[in-house]
Amino acid sequence: MQESGTHSDGVKQGVLYVISAFGGGTGSHLNGLLTELDRNRWSPGVLCNGHFNYPVPDDVTLIDDTASQHGSRFPRTQVRQLGTFRRSVRRLRPDIVHTYFFWPIFYARLLKRLGVVSHLVENREDEGFNWGAMEYRFLRLTSGIPDRIICVSNSVRDTVLEREGTPEARTVVIPNGIPIPDMGDEAPDLEALRSEFGLSPDQPVVGMVANLARSVKGGKYLIEALPIIARECPEARVLLVGHTEGLDPLLERAEALDVRDRLIVTGFRSDVDRLYPLMTVSVLTSLSEGLSITLLESMRNGLPVVATRVGGNPEVVEDGETGILVPPGDPEAFGSAVVKLLGDPALRKSMGRAGRDRVKRHFSISTVARRYESLYGEVLDGR
Repeated sequence: MQESGTHSDGVKQGVLYVISAFGGGTGSHLNGLLTELDRNRWSPGVLCNGHFNYPVPDDVTLIDDTASQHGSRFPRTQVRQLGTFRRSVRRLRPDIVHTYFFWPIFYARLLKRLGVVSHLVENREDEGFNWGAMEYRFLRLTSGIPDRIICVSNSVRDTVLEREGTPEARTVVIPNGIPIPDMGDEAPDLEALRSEFGLSPDQPVVGMVANLARSVKGGKYLIEALPIIARECPEARVLLVGHTEGLDPLLERAEALDVRDRLIVTGFRSDVDRLYPLMTVSVLTSLSEGLSITLLESMRNGLPVVATRVGGNPEVVEDGETGILVPPGDPEAFGSAVVKLLGDPALRKSMGRAGRDRVKRHFSISTVARRYESLYGEVLDGR
């Protein structure tokens, strides 16, 4: 990133991304965006005060502020993080600050009001399910400060307009994107994968990639649907990929329903892409979603999906064409949809093909990056 705030034509513009945690779907999306940004035009940097699950590209300026969370509590942590943020902006002088999640948004709005930040872009990755009255009061009182708010789906934009009082002209919908590899990429060794997880060739796999310890992911409804799936497809196994902290109540419920032996729990994996080809169907039981990276990755891998009709899911999954949408919190409907796909290879194939084509057309990270760059240009030009 350029350490000068003065730019002329042909000189790279600095963008500083500020994020609470470089992980999950948001971290995956941002990592892809950083890789795709045109380095002839943009000089990116990242300030993170949480954990890292993804490596930042080597040519990106990195400010690791994770230590600010150690040994202090509110409000001391926030004061320390605000100080680091302010010093970083003073030193790097980015043309645009781009924030994710509440505290970075809070800090950046204060700094823009004080004249430290010149241009501010914010992201909304979900429907604000974990924000309360105090957060929304602050967002409403300062709604005129950000230059743009990027919403990852129309559903998220509706939430922003309703709850935050943001001027409509300052919001824009740009979906998350993912890399689209060449079809010639080397195929995984499925026999070795199945052996790794103790699966026989005739056992179909229902896969879910999510942090199931978070109640918003609706993991309990997946567990409640297991007896339906087990009864109709006794050979099927369910592969759970994601963090396992706090997962014990779900596993205990599976024990009580006598379906614990149907579950394969992998924990967090950095090689999720390697596991998708192992799956027969990909599922998501969320009670709220912005725009799911898991669904995009599943469809890119040619998997039919079963997902809840919430948030941005209907903007990704075409019901009956690339997958099946079911009501949230309905184990019966969810289990029945999974059973339907497990029993119909032709339907799985056609949905998988349609899903792969849809992701290529609408959710390529390279296309999304060009839209971000265009938006940055509008902001810098004062449009």
